[in-house]
Amino acid sequence: MDLRSRAAQIHRRFELIVALLIIAGVALVLASADSASASGEATTTPETTTTTPTEAPPSAEGDPAGTPPPATEPAPIEPVPAEPSATPAEPDPLAARRRSSPRISSARVSPATVFLGSRRHAVFHFDLAGNRARRLLVKVVKVSTGKVKKRFRLGRVEPGQRQRVAWDGMLAGGDGASGQGEHAFRVFAGGERAAVSRDSETQRFGFYGNRFPLLGRHTYGDGFGAGRGHQGQDVFATCGTRIVAARGGRVQTKAYQSAAGYYVVIDARGTGQDYVYMHMERGDRPRAGSWVRTGETVGHESDSGDATGCHLHFELWTAPGWYEGGHARPPTRPLKRWDGWS
Repeated sequence: MDLRSRAAQIHRRFELIVALLIIAGVALVLASADSASASGEATTTPETTTTTPTEAPPSAEGDPAGTPPPATEPAPIEPVPAEPSATPAEPDPLAARRRSSPRISSARVSPATVFLGSRRHAVFHFDLAGNRARRLLVKVVKVSTGKVKKRFRLGRVEPGQRQRVAWDGMLAGGDGASGQGEHAFRVFAGGERAAVSRDSETQRFGFYGNRFPLLGRHTYGDGFGAGRGHQGQDVFATCGTRIVAARGGRVQTKAYQSAAGYYVVIDARGTGQDYVYMHMERGDRPRAGSWVRTGETVGHESDSGDATGCHLHFELWTAPGWYEGGHARPPTRPLKRWDGWS
């Protein structure tokens, strides 16, 4: 055999030996893995139970008597997730502002309707809420325009102290009266308007220059110019119904006349007009020269004079007044307006 053939034979034998070694190594690795698995199962400690030496329970059908049941593996314990740490809440700037803003409680206004020249003024009651004193400013505002008609500076007010503000309808400095319509009281502190709590009533009220002169159920009769030179408006009501001053002023005349019956003439203050009330009872009329306020009693309805049924005959005379150079003007439309808000 030559050297080349011998070398090829030796190479093939070497390759065979390498292959056998690889196979043996793989077998050894697999055997080691099986041995480790068996060793792990053997070292598992079963749950220890304490049994009382009593009669063995009956074995399951088909099992040899006395053979203990196979041990059950304990249920795996699920890990309890950790509670997330509480994140501190960010401060609410709006809530802080609400707490620091001025508030009033138990606010109310009485009466609901006020008349210029009346003894009853608009009276506003309220409490300052919160826990600190404030310097308060109360404004009377005409709702339709938002214009301020009067201001009341209350100074430093403690929380919980009942406040009372009264307004007679006159403008600041006595420069005339406010216009007719809905008004409201509003409270301010440090230039900021105070919020109103839910336990409060309305802060609004009506303010008017005249009120309807009859206090009772009534119907309208003959109007201005209804024959016989009728210069007023007839309003029928039950005999004895109270008649009040539609506008306060000085009693110019208290008299009796065959057509008018018992009557009074009142120079309505601040208007230049005279208000005339006819067919009244004799008693309870104010004396001439006296002053009456809006809403005060000036008499009671009757059928005195030339009257058919108890009714009030009401007239309006322009300046300078009743039989003093003025003239009668139709009173029906004004009366019905006064009737609507009185």
